Amino acid sequence: MKIKSPLAFIDFLFILLLSFISMYILALILINPIAKKSDVEYKAEYLIIVEWDEESRDDVDTWIKDPYNNILSFRNMSIPGIHLDRDDVGIVNDVIRMPNGETKTIKINRELTTFRSWISGEYIINVHMYNMRDNVEREVRVTFMRLNPYKLLFEEKVILKTHHEEITVARVTLDEKGRMTEINKLPKKMVDPNVYNQHIDRLLRGPQLEGSSPGDR
Repeated sequence: MKIKSPLAFIDFLFILLLSFISMYILALILINPIAKKSDVEYKAEYLIIVEWDEESRDDVDTWIKDPYNNILSFRNMSIPGIHLDRDDVGIVNDVIRMPNGETKTIKINRELTTFRSWISGEYIINVHMYNMRDNVEREVRVTFMRLNPYKLLFEEKVILKTHHEEITVARVTLDEKGRMTEINKLPKKMVDPNVYNQHIDRLLRGPQLEGSSPGDR
């Protein structure tokens, strides 16, 4: 009398179990697909933040000179490797118009400057009181940080006391590896006196709504 081996039945159960496991894993992948890497990458190496009292109507400007003497400001918001993201003129351009026609005020007084790249040499960082609408001394905080890898390079507070006052916050030297090798505060003026000729035009324009040209003041 022949004895039937159970091996064939065990093999069948094993294959069936593998099939169920494979289908379960496939279902998980379909339910939670692997996140796709963004097609658009935003690359930034350094960030400079200039900010002041969110309730203030004062118009404070960021001015930066690179080692090649290119000057970044509201008049020229992009120089090689560096971009001024927004020209903030105080609370007057913190107004946005809603779809229903109503207006809303977003109380943020901040200018951001991003470095997509750098060259070795000295960068001069100034702040300028373009329009002292509040007629009081204004504290301005300036933060300079490296993003890749993250490191806070400095954070300084300065006081702008008068209309059209310009202060050198820092003169920073970066080497070819992006390391800060020197920092000082030796004053260096950058603001062209002709910039004041635009002052009346900026006042006549009034509040700037979001979506308008960043150069319109």
